[in-house]
Amino acid sequence: MQTVSRFEANLLHLLYYFLRREPAERALRLLEERIDRPKCLSRPCVHLAEDALKKGCVYLLASRGGWRRERFLRNERPVEGRLWERTPPDQLGLSFSKHTLDLLTWLTAAQPKDKDGRWQPTGTELGSGDLFLMFLAHEGLRISADSLGVPELRKRPPFARHGLCWLAYPQDFAATPENFYPDFTFWTQGVGAAILEVLQGDLATCWFRVEAGKATVVDYDTMRSLGRAQEKALVAFFDALEKANRFDLARFLLQAAALLLGPGAAPQMWTGSLRHTGQRLADRAETIGRATVFLHQLTRLRDWARRARGIGYFDEGYEAAQLWLAEWEAYQGDDLYARAQGIIHALDPMRMTERGS
Repeated sequence: MQTVSRFEANLLHLLYYFLRREPAERALRLLEERIDRPKCLSRPCVHLAEDALKKGCVYLLASRGGWRRERFLRNERPVEGRLWERTPPDQLGLSFSKHTLDLLTWLTAAQPKDKDGRWQPTGTELGSGDLFLMFLAHEGLRISADSLGVPELRKRPPFARHGLCWLAYPQDFAATPENFYPDFTFWTQGVGAAILEVLQGDLATCWFRVEAGKATVVDYDTMRSLGRAQEKALVAFFDALEKANRFDLARFLLQAAALLLGPGAAPQMWTGSLRHTGQRLADRAETIGRATVFLHQLTRLRDWARRARGIGYFDEGYEAAQLWLAEWEAYQGDDLYARAQGIIHALDPMRMTERGS
């Protein structure tokens, strides 16, 4: 039996919640409290936190997709199996620094909107485990009341540049300053890429929900802000994938597109509730362009497939290219692209104006 202080108990409850071992109702109310932080954490508290991180992160990676038998690239060649079969265990280790406990300590002592003693390390100081816990914390905190200041947290580094948070929840970064862009360097190689492999199904669901939700967006500014955030996320992500030659990590976008762009897909699914009355044609064009950012970005996925068809058997990168081409064809990418282009064409403001005249 290990004894901890009230502050340390609150900290551990938050950590357990981020690791999905604690209900939100019990943990999130702790964010409303402000409690004096101790000079240091006790050894039992640190031991319990370390134990929770070791077991909890492994469990989440296994349960959220690591258990699936899938094909992903390893050393430019497709390898099939569960996560731990595709990758040697010594290459899957997560490294945590003092910044993880610092983040938990700050959230326990203050509210995210508080400026005093805020948690703001530089990105270069963070380990792989720190970055993964930040993503889990973002998932857990995003459902809390805005009055606690979580939206402000997303506007500041390192959350404002966290690639995986942007990729999973671009809508949360619609108010991020214009000069902040997501960084995907860590997430397209090594253990970061392995985490992305695990989360493919979750990412597909996230993008499907965001796109499906556009049918209810009424306000022009809201749609433009969302589209800008999505474009930032996707362009930076695609650039990083091309640099790392890891096109297979974009599979979730094909999965989302397959759900969205079935034979019954219609333009109203993207702009059906926008109020065009009184809007200038230029504003309508910009807003519709932002609303269909996801559809426009399918062009880049199509271009990857075209390039893959031109890579010969003896050329460098042949197997990686064939894996992406197989994904594109499995999800009937050419049909998805054609439907996307049809919707973009149908929503062209000039054509809409001509039909209305």
